[in-house]
Amino acid sequence: MSSPTRRSLRPRPAVGFTLIELLVVLSIIAILVAASIPYGLNYVRTYKIIGAAQGIAGEVQKARSQAVKRNAGRGILLNFNYPEVGQVQFTSLEADPTTGNWDGVYYPANPGVFDPTTTVDYGMVPTPPNNVVDPDPASGVQSPHGFPIDLPQTIGFEPGDRNALLFRADGSVAAVNATGPVGPAVLRQDGTDWIVTLRDGTTQLTRTIHVSSGGRVRVVSQ
Repeated sequence: MSSPTRRSLRPRPAVGFTLIELLVVLSIIAILVAASIPYGLNYVRTYKIIGAAQGIAGEVQKARSQAVKRNAGRGILLNFNYPEVGQVQFTSLEADPTTGNWDGVYYPANPGVFDPTTTVDYGMVPTPPNNVVDPDPASGVQSPHGFPIDLPQTIGFEPGDRNALLFRADGSVAAVNATGPVGPAVLRQDGTDWIVTLRDGTTQLTRTIHVSSGGRVRVVSQ
């Protein structure tokens, strides 16, 4: 006859983590989180300037496509720091299709002679709020103005020599000066490219948009 199994009277070890172990784990997590914060902030800041540069590059491509689509004889201006500093807007230099005239209100006044090889001011941009008004929606007249695009806060344009890009029906591009209520010039030349530089005033991160004379657009980090 077998003897009954004896049960040990020794206490079983506790299951789970001790307080010290939990504190160690929490401390490690806190250190990892603290170490990752600068990387996360740097990513957000970098993404912000990249997004702003890509947005401006998109506006350049849009203005160029509008010039080709409209078969613009005098072209379309993409104005920088207009209607306010830190904004961008395109303006058609075509006459009012309802009158055939440049009336100086909804449409540019006396665009003048196209000669981007000189330093002579070219064209005129409408004064706000006329720069966003469609003059004759009942007749289906398209407004010659795009809506102003804002740069993100803390991001601005670096200074340059010209204040507008002129796009023509053949897709070519030239930098010009546009008279009227525009802010400081931002375009500078590098070989055959015109360059717009954006800078984040907080992080000092920069991105440049290169626009070739043939209309090719690319964003470059400095």
